[in-house]
Amino acid sequence: MSGVRSMLARVRRLETARTVISPFVRAFGSLDAFENAAQAGVEAGTLDRRDMADVVACVQRWHRDEVWSIWA
Repeated sequence: MSGVRSMLARVRRLETARTVISPFVRAFGSLDAFENAAQAGVEAGTLDRRDMADVVACVQRWHRDEVWSIWA
């Protein structure tokens, strides 16, 4: 029985390793974390208030449509 459990655990690890994730999820942990970091940058004045709304919207669509996977 332990052989079956270890094989299932190995399959899970292999499937997880094979899963390609978005560069934003890899860098920030989640898309929400990226959005929070962008908002914090806007509030701190390090990012442009006018442009960041468009940048975040583009990244959301890029992430949702998985355009990033073309290059992964």
